[in-house]
Amino acid sequence: MCENEDNIITIGKYVIVKKLNFKKIYKVTIDGTLMLGKDLVQMHEIIGKRFWTTFEMIPMKDKKRTYFLKEVLETESLNDLLNELPSGTDNRSIVDDGKSQKLSKEEIFQLQESGKSSKEIVSSLIENNKSFLDRTEYSQEKYLKKKEKKYFRYITIWKPNISSLHDIYFKLDHNKIGNLRMDSLSQLLSYSDVQSDGLYILYDSGSHGLPAAAMLNRIGSNTKGYLINLHPGNVPQAALVHAMNFSTEQLTRLINVNIYSFLRLYYQGENAVLNNISKKCNLKHNDLSNKIKEDESKNNNENHINNKISRIKEENIKERNSDNVNESNETIDHSIDSNLKRKLNECNECKFAEVTPAKKPKWLLETQRAVDLVTNSKARGLAIVAKEHPLNIIIALLPFLGASRPFVIYHMYRESLQETYMVLKQKQNVINLRLFSNFLRSYQVLPDRTHPDILSSDTGGYLLTGYLVQ
Repeated sequence: MCENEDNIITIGKYVIVKKLNFKKIYKVTIDGTLMLGKDLVQMHEIIGKRFWTTFEMIPMKDKKRTYFLKEVLETESLNDLLNELPSGTDNRSIVDDGKSQKLSKEEIFQLQESGKSSKEIVSSLIENNKSFLDRTEYSQEKYLKKKEKKYFRYITIWKPNISSLHDIYFKLDHNKIGNLRMDSLSQLLSYSDVQSDGLYILYDSGSHGLPAAAMLNRIGSNTKGYLINLHPGNVPQAALVHAMNFSTEQLTRLINVNIYSFLRLYYQGENAVLNNISKKCNLKHNDLSNKIKEDESKNNNENHINNKISRIKEENIKERNSDNVNESNETIDHSIDSNLKRKLNECNECKFAEVTPAKKPKWLLETQRAVDLVTNSKARGLAIVAKEHPLNIIIALLPFLGASRPFVIYHMYRESLQETYMVLKQKQNVINLRLFSNFLRSYQVLPDRTHPDILSSDTGGYLLTGYLVQ
């Protein structure tokens, strides 16, 4: 029953919309729409359907470039058109003068508006193209792929997984996920030894939650494993964690904690954290008081000057003009009084917060939960994905790692890991240190056209791995 519910598209879930080789993440809403290039697609039809369902984009007559969805069992393929037509031997006689297509833009647009399928539109384009039959077989195939990308009207709703989410973000902007390539991510999971049981610690300084989502996916839901996700900011980056549609039980295995609050609470106790909060509140209270005093003195000076100006105007201008001046002064005084009242209320709220003991904030409870976990048992694995220099981070987190347990550090640049390697090499409780880089190259495998991909990432970053011993 649970598997069936997980495979049904419901409101609030994240899905991946795939059109040919293009993928996009979409959160399901009641009357949601999605922009696919320049096309606006109404997505309410996918609610209640199963994942991996294919839909056809049908144009709406009253709205331009707006489509609604209709479920289909199979899609059209344009490859059949190549088998029906002859091809040329070379392209030397073809001149690209822009006049080979007989159909005008208006006629092509009318074909789209008439509701014809993508196969029928492309067939019309081929019939009215003078040079298509003279092209080689490979050139005709490239032409069909180009037209298919433009006129293809079928989308498939995918269920999110780590591989597809990584593919979307890496193609969109790989800097958003810290240039973390898929082979580097897989090795990060392997060297940190993430399993379904035990406690694991992750430090991530900005990868949109990709390492956390991958590690939590390996831990699972019906397990005894926990993941402490340490981050440097006030709010963790968890876009990809939410996109995985984890169950509530599985999300309880993830504990998002600020690293500075975690270390302060562990070493100094709860009183030190609360004192730090009260100091910040006192600073805010003092700043507000100083601002109010400055505004009061400034307003007194302004009122004194305004009174002088009003006296001069009353002596030199007519009675009706003096009435206008009085009205303007009343509005100024009213705005000054409202501003002072607002700031006094903020100051009084801050004073009341100091005197009245409030409930513990949620982040403090999460931090206390993480401290209790590392106090009761050591971590089985430690992973660090850092944009800053990782030396101080690994030194601060190594005491929470268990004996004979692995750690792995990912960084985009080698120099930072080299310095970290030299410092850790001098420690007697760290062994089997390895610093290496990955080189992954994908290949296009087609008949008579097998070669490495021309456009590929030059580096997947660097990894530093090791073990902590007693």
